[in-house]
Amino acid sequence: MARKSAEIHVVVHYPKTEAGKKELAKRVANIHAETVSQRIKKLNCPSAQKELLLDAVIEAAANRKTGGQAR
Repeated sequence: MARKSAEIHVVVHYPKTEAGKKELAKRVANIHAETVSQRIKKLNCPSAQKELLLDAVIEAAANRKTGGQAR
């Protein structure tokens, strides 16, 4: 039987200025990119396959950004 975790309430103060929002978005994107990179590095497969996977992730992200249009 799984234990139930206690609820945790978190207060988050988001940036109010456009510059602050852009900085937050940039930091989040950097953390996300680093996480993806580290996860790919830990995979148990050849380096060439990791490179293909990373290229596919980059292409998918670019397609999302442009609405699915070719680069």
